Order: sequence, then C-alpha cells, then structure tokens
Amino acid sequence: MDNPVRKVFVIYNPHSGKEDQAAEVRETLARYFIPPRWISEVYETTGKEDVAAICRAACQRGASLVVAAGGDGTLIGVANGLVLSRIPLGIVPTGTANFLARALLIPLKLEEAVKLLVGEHDVVDVDALKVGDRHFFSNVSVGISPRLVNDTKAANKKFFGRLAYLMSIVKRSSIFRLRRYKVTLDGRTRWIRASEVMISNTTLMEKPPSLLGPPETLSDGQLEVYVLTARTLRDYARLVWDLFMRPGRPATKLSHLAATHSARVEAERHSPLVQADGEMIGHTPVEIQMVPRAIHVITPRPAASAT
Repeated sequence: MDNPVRKVFVIYNPHSGKEDQAAEVRETLARYFIPPRWISEVYETTGKEDVAAICRAACQRGASLVVAAGGDGTLIGVANGLVLSRIPLGIVPTGTANFLARALLIPLKLEEAVKLLVGEHDVVDVDALKVGDRHFFSNVSVGISPRLVNDTKAANKKFFGRLAYLMSIVKRSSIFRLRRYKVTLDGRTRWIRASEVMISNTTLMEKPPSLLGPPETLSDGQLEVYVLTARTLRDYARLVWDLFMRPGRPATKLSHLAATHSARVEAERHSPLVQADGEMIGHTPVEIQMVPRAIHVITPRPAASAT
C-alpha cells in the first residue's frame, strides 16, 4: 500500500540560534520533507505574530504534523496552538537552552532532529503547566532563575550558549539571599524560606550528567516542586557534589515536594519575577494548574525497542 500524503506545517524562527544557520535549516527541511509524500509549508516568524493562532489555523487547513524549529520561545508558541489537539508536535531545536528537547532526548543536531520526524519514531504525551491562559512544558520558577533569565542578554546567549547563564550567576551576589514564600500545593499551604522555588514538569537531578529526566515523568500527571535553600558558596558546592556523586538521593539544601492538581507561590513583602520555560511572565503571586497529556510530541524510540 502506498504511503498517504502528509501535510507538514513548520514554524521556523530564523533569529534563533547561530546567525548563519538559517540557510542550513531551510535546506535541511526541504531535503527531508520531499513531495509527493510530503506537502510542506514553512512559516518564518517575525516576533510580532500570534504563533499559537497561526498553528491552530494550519491544523484547520489539514496539517497532520506541526513542527517548531527554533528555541524554547518558538516551541511554547507552537505547543500552545496544539494543546488538547490530536496533531503531533515535531521539535527541531535551534535555540540555546532547548529544555523540553533535552528532557525528551530529542537530537540537538539539526539533521538528526529533522531525520527523526520523517523516520521511525514514537509519539509521547506531555503534560502542561498552565499559568493564566498559557501553557508551559518544562518549569515555572521564582527566585534565582528568573533573575538570571532577566539579566542574561540575547547577544551573550548567541555567543556563549548556556555559559551565558553561568556568567550572570557570577555577577549576582543576591543568589545567597533567602526569601519567605507562601506555597500552596493542592490546597494545602505552608510557609518556607528559599532562594528558589521551582515547579517542574519532570523530576530533576536524578541521572547526571543529564539533570532533566527521566522523560517518562513528563506525562505522569504530577507537579514536582523543588525548594532550594543554599546560602553560601560552600552550600552550592556541596549541592553540586550531592547531585553528581549521590544521584537519586536527598541533596543538601534542596527539598522535593509534589502536587497533582495545582501549585501557588506567593512572596511575603515583595513581588519577585517569575519565569516559565526561560521566558519572563510577570511577578508573584503565580498559580500553576496541571493539564495532563496536553500535547503529543515526536521522540526517538527507546534503544531496546528500535528496529
């Protein structure tokens, strides 16, 4: 039986990643999405459009696969257009952090990522973290990371990659400050002191050197809550030691909580910044709702089941 013709809609951010990469991305997409098996359409973003709306319109026109080619910002826009849709999401990560791609073990090399979309693969469900009317898929946090995201310039990320965030840490003496937060998980409230409160869609720091897995926790219907209380360089050094030398065991100055429906973080006496998947989204208080199996993402097949 002949393979049916498939319609693929690609949303590509040409400003993501290396400055000289755009031509290579276009050429690679054209080389793999070949007629007559594929009918492809590529939309290149300007930064001013409603990406989610463009994605939904493409699905109404009959797209059977939607691809996000860009960084985490592009991915979030595309994924928001696919929430609770049956259309699978393909990821071609060309950004700096690529949190969700890394967590799902999606290839970070351009050709390998595109080849995965047209070859043998799995499609997995991924939960969403809903804040207001938007959905995120990696983490939402208050404390250190929002300040780092806010302080790290786009030019530095292009040139230094993820090292740019480390440079921002070095400049930040306030990473040692503990603040008081009111944290409500599934309706139960507690007060804590922390330098960072992160609500994650996956368990973290269990299998170094990858600190973002295991991938299956992205679809377990649970919010993972991490509370960091490190105050000194010695605290941070011990934390790193514990994470890498004692993976999967309790780490110094880091506690782990969980929720299944909602999490709310409110600061006492101030309203600090909040980031979600590397994007500044406002100030506290912030409330996160769990949306189980919100999107379907193309991923590599596990090695044991690959053919």
